[in-house]
Amino acid sequence: MVLLKAKYGIVLIACAMLLSCKHKPAYDGRGSAYPEAVGKIILDKCATTGCHNSTSHKGAGGLNLTSWYTLFEGGSIGTSVIPYSSKFSTLCYYTNTDTSLGVTLTPTMPVNQAPLTKEEYLTLKHWVDEGAPNINGAVKYADEHTRSKVYVTNRLCDVVTVFDSRSLLQMRYVDVGISAAEEFPVTIKVSPDKQYWYVSFFAQSEVVQKYSAVDDRWIGDLHLGLGSWTSFAITQDSRYGYFVDNTSKGKVVYVDLFAMKVLATYDFGGRFSYMSGIVINEARNKLYIGTSFGNFIYSIDITNPLSPIIKEIPIDGSGVVQNQPVVNPTDFELIPSSNKCYVACQQSKDIKVIDMETDSILSTIALDTYPAFMSYSAKTKKLFVSCPDDEQSFAGNRGAIAIVDTEHDVLYKRLDSGYQPYGLSVDDERGIVAIANANFAPGGDEPHHSSDCEGRNGNVTFIDLNTLELVKINRSEVAVYPFGVATR
Repeated sequence: MVLLKAKYGIVLIACAMLLSCKHKPAYDGRGSAYPEAVGKIILDKCATTGCHNSTSHKGAGGLNLTSWYTLFEGGSIGTSVIPYSSKFSTLCYYTNTDTSLGVTLTPTMPVNQAPLTKEEYLTLKHWVDEGAPNINGAVKYADEHTRSKVYVTNRLCDVVTVFDSRSLLQMRYVDVGISAAEEFPVTIKVSPDKQYWYVSFFAQSEVVQKYSAVDDRWIGDLHLGLGSWTSFAITQDSRYGYFVDNTSKGKVVYVDLFAMKVLATYDFGGRFSYMSGIVINEARNKLYIGTSFGNFIYSIDITNPLSPIIKEIPIDGSGVVQNQPVVNPTDFELIPSSNKCYVACQQSKDIKVIDMETDSILSTIALDTYPAFMSYSAKTKKLFVSCPDDEQSFAGNRGAIAIVDTEHDVLYKRLDSGYQPYGLSVDDERGIVAIANANFAPGGDEPHHSSDCEGRNGNVTFIDLNTLELVKINRSEVAVYPFGVATR
């Protein structure tokens, strides 16, 4: 593995400057709650005077290692230990000097002192891979089955990052996919009953995967047939799903999610083409599906889902279906308890508001930049829209979040959430909006860390629904190209 270097890490800069660290034990180990062997290493060599102890940690990236409890409070850029995943834990990156054992970052910790021995590093690594338990065997975040979470797909790394919604810290990394080759996880959704989450892949695949939202373990694979399953919708009773194949001759697959069984496949006589985005109305008798290359949406009457009635509806006012990049409607968001549906249109750089009962266009909201994804807050009656290529709103940044007032259907404000925002998801109960900032295009933020996934890390930021401002300036790094977001 190639030696990876982090140039701008806040934690690294702080520690590198603290050359006066005496590296004497801050504590004798009592009350730290670390297992004995782990505690001896961390307390003697990391949680020391001038570095990561309770009196010095604010000058060392905010990371306090004096106890197992403070370890999981994280630092200024997130958490340093992900239970069961040493390959995404920065504590391991900075204490490792052997590239054959995993990622190696510099400067090596402890700063200005002898590095850990191979045996000491492996003690830490094995501890993390076993869940980083405390002295009593408890694993962080394993104690609450109803925990609110945020799920983020990492498009260039076949993992899903799981955040704890209360602390807004990374709590798990879940390996996804069925192949050794990259599958590019893209869309993720939590079932309305909050019992399961589903993830699909940008690479052509025969499956969409199902996981438990209680403990994030794999449940099974939905076998849909070969396709690029980039969009899907789940009915409010969590029982059925509609999955969209984004290929030149696509299809829609209707699935019983409880039985894990395909019930029907719609192909529209080969006329489905590059479909993107899907929404189901609350009456469960109509679907809207977009196209990334046209001026129309597919309207599908599913009163009898085994015998759908499919129409193409122009939404540019022309009344004529065109397979030309005129509008390119690619994402949908329905306002609960209404027939009002918002349609993100990439080519026309606006949002169309459509009545799903009558298929009529109610209004158009100009954005002057292309919208990618949307999520609605019933609490604030605001629609949050990611605009990953907006280079006008905030000097030096690429991307913005547009906030739409849905009571008047006008643009309310824009926020700088980070570089290249794509997926986002509202959690009204927790009062946050989670945003995946891909940070992949040239000119993006220099990440503090690297990982064993090739490419530049992205990050996740959060909007406070009470203030409609970012929760905090610091950003929690995740793996490469974070893209889809779902909340539980």
